[in-house]
Amino acid sequence: MSRYLSVLVLTLVVAVNTSSAHQSERVCTPEQWEAVVVGKVAEQSQGKFYIIDVVGKSAADYGRGVIALAESVFSQEQYVGSYLYLNTKSASYLADVVNKNCQKLPPVTVDQPCSDSSWLTYRTSWLVGGTQWSDTYQYNNGSSKTTFTIMRDNFAMISENVEHVIGGVPQLVTLQYGNMTKGITDPSIFNIPSYCNI
Repeated sequence: MSRYLSVLVLTLVVAVNTSSAHQSERVCTPEQWEAVVVGKVAEQSQGKFYIIDVVGKSAADYGRGVIALAESVFSQEQYVGSYLYLNTKSASYLADVVNKNCQKLPPVTVDQPCSDSSWLTYRTSWLVGGTQWSDTYQYNNGSSKTTFTIMRDNFAMISENVEHVIGGVPQLVTLQYGNMTKGITDPSIFNIPSYCNI
């Protein structure tokens, strides 16, 4: 399960640290935001195909340099566990909320994504609902390829797909972002769990 969590952490970190250079007018993701996240992780290992489902909440506060992903994980419609990924300026944490286990990792630099950043390559545009444009971008990092779609007017993430190999196992991660709002309604998502003080 920790491998699945690592996949999702990588996905979130890439999403937070990427943006486009496609738009002519500078647009940025809100300095503070939160969103509902749903998705799937698929992998093929030893001739078997595995899919897990993810439901959670993601939040970022670029002024404080923090991002978080609180999630519940399901396999074959059975609850597997709840996990928290938290990145602060001093460290990152991977926490198993149910078993109260925690890994402390080096921090990841968290920059506010803007349309004039140079992380991504523009790929295509789509007309959504006949009135709004979305833009799709790609980010390559070694054996990892991330494609994500944003709304052009407010640079809000819509979806994200990550193809990569972890431990020799190819994986596909698909996440959908919903109800992305400005501001943080529940700042406790950024609290470091007491069992993470290691």
